[in-house]
Amino acid sequence: MMAEPATGPLPRPPGQPLIELRDVGVRYRGAGPAALSGVGLTVRHGELVTLAGPARSGKSTLLSVVGLLLRPTSGSYLLNGFDIAALRDRERTALRGRQIGCVFQQPRLLPSRSALDNVMLAVLYAGLPRQRQRSAAADALDRVGLAARRNVLTGQLSAAEQQRVAIARAVAGDPSLLLCDDPTASLDEALATQIIGLLVSLHREGRTVLIVTRDQLAAAYSSRTMTMGGVSPAVRQDADR
Repeated sequence: MMAEPATGPLPRPPGQPLIELRDVGVRYRGAGPAALSGVGLTVRHGELVTLAGPARSGKSTLLSVVGLLLRPTSGSYLLNGFDIAALRDRERTALRGRQIGCVFQQPRLLPSRSALDNVMLAVLYAGLPRQRQRSAAADALDRVGLAARRNVLTGQLSAAEQQRVAIARAVAGDPSLLLCDDPTASLDEALATQIIGLLVSLHREGRTVLIVTRDQLAAAYSSRTMTMGGVSPAVRQDADR
């Protein structure tokens, strides 16, 4: 059994990537062609990597595998050198809650709860001591520029503010890895630029960030862009920028 995952950044073994997928495939029962087939992906500690490709190329499925939301049906996934296949469901949940933050296309907030309450719900899963939970949630909202709006119901916030709350929720537990599934899809260009700028600033604090996107906005700030495409997706790594 794996030791209980700690909070804070994962250690960096010399030369060891943070994410390493080897020939990963995903096939849903009775769903026809594989959602992923033979995918390889390596992401080093501290990188900001964008994952691009057309609709239905498997980008979100791949992100679900990396985020421990979905088990691959073939291949292997090493997180910081540890084979994820060895983890039980409870251990996967604990590791995801403490070391991985996720931002989705839609914020998925509770509209009748305040911004602070929404972030605190996520902090509960991060394993922080009870006395630190409220301050950690408040600090996360401050970092995304919403300190003055923390007591406002999220249903009364603008679309960009709601996505900022979602980002605060993802980083409140100080995860090592931040996964973003097309977080600007529902925003106009100006607001999308603001959100990408925020993610870039969080990356510069030392987080590893993987952003799935259908456009090239985030790619302009990334160290590398990976491209998926075709019926049986494969990942192509562009030259380092």
